[in-house]
Parts: sequence; structure tokens; C-alpha cells
Amino acid sequence: MNITQFTMEEVRCFGERQTLEIRPLTFLVGENSTGKTTALACFHVLANFLRGKGIDFDAKATNSHPYSMGTFKDIVRNSTIKEKTFKLGFAAKYNNEDIKTTIELVEKKTGIEPVVNSITMKLTDGEIIVRSEDTMSREFRLDSFDEEQNHYRITCNTDRLNEYSAYFFFPSFTQEAKGEIAFKKYFEEKIKKFKCNPWDVFQDMSVFSTSPIRSRPKRTYDPTREFDDPEGSDVPMLLMRLEATQKEKWKELKQQLVEFGISSGLYQDIKIKNFAGSLGGPFQLQFKVRGPTSNVMDVGYGVSQILPILVQVLYPNIIQKSSSTHLSPIYSLLQQPEVHLHPRAQAEFSSLLAKLANQGNQSFIIETHSDNMIDRARIDIMKGNISPEDVSLIYFEPVRNIVKVHNIGFDEMGNLIGVPTHYRDFFLIESKRLMGFKE
Repeated sequence: MNITQFTMEEVRCFGERQTLEIRPLTFLVGENSTGKTTALACFHVLANFLRGKGIDFDAKATNSHPYSMGTFKDIVRNSTIKEKTFKLGFAAKYNNEDIKTTIELVEKKTGIEPVVNSITMKLTDGEIIVRSEDTMSREFRLDSFDEEQNHYRITCNTDRLNEYSAYFFFPSFTQEAKGEIAFKKYFEEKIKKFKCNPWDVFQDMSVFSTSPIRSRPKRTYDPTREFDDPEGSDVPMLLMRLEATQKEKWKELKQQLVEFGISSGLYQDIKIKNFAGSLGGPFQLQFKVRGPTSNVMDVGYGVSQILPILVQVLYPNIIQKSSSTHLSPIYSLLQQPEVHLHPRAQAEFSSLLAKLANQGNQSFIIETHSDNMIDRARIDIMKGNISPEDVSLIYFEPVRNIVKVHNIGFDEMGNLIGVPTHYRDFFLIESKRLMGFKE
């Protein structure tokens, strides 16, 4: 499964439908408060829902992602429309088939959070719309159909629709009317083409988000329960356990971490020092920068801040290579990974992402203010390290009280294609000032 587009409609500062072209390496750029983080949050929420994890726009308390978007009224665009709704959608390729899945969300009748009101699945040769109904006594009802066009309208129990779990499979109609027989036949054909249930194409995808504010380094770590933390506080424990119990994986991960440290100029080696010789004892993270090895607290702050992101983007491939299963798509949503990094390290991190994206199963969506990262991606395109078709630059432009999305591409020489008039106006003006030209 390969996501090619992400759409948002009537979400916060976004009015009419905005389409983001998603590539293995995607950069989100724009002024502050133009919706870049909102886009990442909505992408994560939609991905989680289609993976059967329910709808949750405010998962900060569960450490599942770093976004806190609030109630339905905080998320939906403030407009004069009485019946407010907003939509999120993915377009994807799966087994050479096109599939577009869009969910419409409304305010819960007995609460203030968003709930799914409908799911629309557009396939190459048809369309299936499933709408929710609170009062349904049975799970599914076929309301209308067009057998010639393969258009089907189905009503589903609201709770079942919002679960969208692994059990959301073939609708269990209670009658065998003409429309139901036609739908089952069409659906079975789709299962054969997709080689799975169409509702399940996103099930094996994994998605992870990082926070722009990472955890503070410690002089000594005390082992605690591991959990996914967007601020990276779980990473030291993960590294310690790998070093102690999975030597081969630790060796491979350490090698890649050191390679980046050397190329970026951040450090030359990394070491886990365990004081008790057991998994329950205190330990230290140590880095060699110049001279003797030093505690992570005593080296540049950028080292501790980039480490959780490095582990997040490097470790999944190591896990998948060691398993016998197929490579599942991995989406990493990174908020300002360049924070605390000097320009050389920013550029090298961009090259690392390009290298990983070029391997086929990892995709990165990066919110950034770093010209160094984008310029390095253009250089990697020129060098042939990544195809221009695999890189996307998305510019968020404020236009009065809304934000419009512009998708910018690249040619084989790294030149920008489809640049809007106002893109990087500020930087151009400053360059003219530097060269002494009039504004």
C-alpha cells in the first residue's frame, strides 16, 4: 500500500478541499500558524482509524502521538454553515489498484468529540458509501444501488462504523435481495483483485509522530517500562535492552547511528554503560565527540535531541529485515527535526531520510523551517540518490482568513516545479537587500 494523496476539507484554517501530494519524502513548509501541524495530526488520526484504532484527536494522554486538537468545535472550520462537518481522506495504490477512502466527521450527539458520520470508498470501477445511524438494530442495510455503475449506499450502526476494526469485513445483510446479491458479487471481485478485503488495505501500515520538544537527557537512567513516546523518553531504555539482549540488532543499529554521527559532525561513537550488569540496573548513554567518551549530558544538546528521531527512522527497517514477513509501509511524521542541529547536521539528516525513502517501504512527512534540509534533498535528486518523483514540497500559503496548499515538484536537476508567486518572498527580498538592490 502506497499513500499518494492526503485531503482535508473544512478543518480549522482550511476551507475547501486541500490536497497534499504525498511522496516517500514530503516536506511541509510555510509561515507559523498555517496548519502544518494540523495536517500532520489529521494524517495520523486518519491512519490510526483506518488501522482499526478508532477516532482520537486528543491522544496526548495516551502517548500515542503528540497532537492535542481538542473538541469537534476546535477542529471544524469556523464558518456560517449550520450543519458543520469536516472530511479527511487518503488516495492510495494497492496491488496496482487505485483506492480513495474519505471519512466525514460530525459532532457526537451525546458529547463534544468528533465521530465518523460516513465512509466513502472510491474504487477504479465503482463506489461504496457507508453512513452511520444511531438507531439501527442490525449492523448493515443496503439503501440503494446501481449495479451497472457499481454504486452502493449502505447504512451501518454508528458504533460499528466508528470502530472500523479488523471485524469490519463483508457486510452481513439479513436478506438476499437483488441489490445485496449484486453487492456481494462486486465485493468478492474486489477481494480477488486486491488479494484482501478492500476495507483492510491500510491495516498493515504503521505510523509514528515525533514531537518538536524532545525529552531532556539524563546523567543516569533508571530502567522503566518501555512505551512509544513522541518525545523520545523511551529511546534510552530501548537502546539499553538491545545492547543487553539483542546483540546483532544493536550492532547494526549502532553502526548506522555512528555513520550518521560522523557524517554530520555530531559524534564519532556511542556507548551504553551499564553499572549493574543487569536489565534492572542504572546505566548511562555516552558519546565520543572529540577526545574521551562523555556522558550525553556533557555533549552538545543537539545530540540528545536528534537521537530519538534517528532511532525511530532507523530501527524499523532493522526489525523488518530480521523477520520473515513482507515489508509493511512505515510513515514517520516529523515535527521540526532540525531543532538544535547546526546546518551540516540538518543537511545530513535530510540525506539520511532520502536514502531510507529510496529503499521503498518508509515514507517521511517533515514539517520544517530548514532551507538546509530542502536544499540537500535537491542535491540528492541531482546526484540520483532519490528520484524527483519521490520528493514533494508542500507550501502552506495564508490567504486572508484561510490557508491554501500548493504542491511543488522537482525536475531531475533539483529545480522546483509549480512554485507559487508568494513562495519564499521573504527570502528573496532579504537576498535583494543583501546584494544592494531596491525592494
